Amino acid sequence: MRDRGGRLEFLDALRGLAALAVVVQHSAERLWPGYFGFSQQHFGLGQFGVFVFFLVSGFIIPASLERGRSLGAFWVGRFFRLYPLYWACVVAAMVLYAIHRYELPAGFLAHPVLNFFSNLTMMQFFLGGPGVLVVGASWSLAYELAFYLFLSLLLVAGLNRRSVPLAILALCLIAPGAGLPPALLNGSDAGALTRSIVVVATILVAVVFARLAADRRAAVAAVVLAIIAVPLVLNQPGESVLTFGYFATMFVGTVLYRMTAGEISARRGWAVFWFAVFVIFGISTFIQPYQDSASGLWVHWIKQPTTIIPAYLLFAGALLLRRHSFPRPLLFLGRISYSLYLVHALVLDAVPHWTTSVAGIPAPWLTFCAWVICALVLAMVTYRMIEKPSHTLGHRMIARMDARKRAA
Repeated sequence: MRDRGGRLEFLDALRGLAALAVVVQHSAERLWPGYFGFSQQHFGLGQFGVFVFFLVSGFIIPASLERGRSLGAFWVGRFFRLYPLYWACVVAAMVLYAIHRYELPAGFLAHPVLNFFSNLTMMQFFLGGPGVLVVGASWSLAYELAFYLFLSLLLVAGLNRRSVPLAILALCLIAPGAGLPPALLNGSDAGALTRSIVVVATILVAVVFARLAADRRAAVAAVVLAIIAVPLVLNQPGESVLTFGYFATMFVGTVLYRMTAGEISARRGWAVFWFAVFVIFGISTFIQPYQDSASGLWVHWIKQPTTIIPAYLLFAGALLLRRHSFPRPLLFLGRISYSLYLVHALVLDAVPHWTTSVAGIPAPWLTFCAWVICALVLAMVTYRMIEKPSHTLGHRMIARMDARKRAA
């Protein structure tokens, strides 16, 4: 696979396109009601970008986890990759709110101190739902962290390379998962029975993975990981069919990684990929029309396959072109994609709308261009000032951990 500076080009290209898709979606839906209705009924560009991100994570995270270093080193790297910039955005959002340039959800304001600290965990979507998100786009990061937890569980149990059966299992659980009620711990329907289900499931997973662990230290790690991961995921606030779909997508990405690494045949890898496409299309046909609360429009089943399947096809196309070079602007966009994904939410509130046209250009288009340009500029700044130094610090800490391990 072609790489530049240690980064795979096709993955950076996908990250750049996915981040830009999310920015365009969130900007356009605020300015043009017609576009918002189209995205709700036919093709959700932002959701498309998120599924591309999930495929990318499923592909690259196993490679990072299995690089030969310890599980602790993996989590140190992830911490410095994700948290410093995220915490900076949370604090910036609170400052902007204080000067009336940012809007916080009503759910957050009900318990601001508690919700602020839950946001710092990056798992607030599983703790309190979308109504407590300081940075709206951060909901997907909770799924990323949960995926890391499950991959870590699989690693300590020696099951991390069973990607094909795991992906098929995850895909097959999407349909029955639709019957799982949301927020089993703190939802409106939560009670003694639902909480007992969470406790039993957590104990079961902890015991099974602890017994599969190679030694006592790994068994303790399995128990800790299970205690964190299982209750969080079972407390997911949205539709369970989407939760299972997100995780299944990441496991499909892992299968494609195994294929390119030569661990499984191309025939098996692509078979899982097309099985996933078939499952997504088949399950979507059973979705009953529902009225979207934000737009008032009726949403039919066709939106899900026309949004999700193109994300799969784009990833597959980039994967097939992985030996080729990609345009440098797209690679740079991929490099700053995490910054762009987070900071654009701040820009949309902080940068005011244009009220009049200029040189015949309508005000909405001027606002749209201003938002996208400001988001790109701010992302470049935060990448240079926060992301890159944090990566360097993380690499230094991992190097020290490796040195201590070799000395021991």
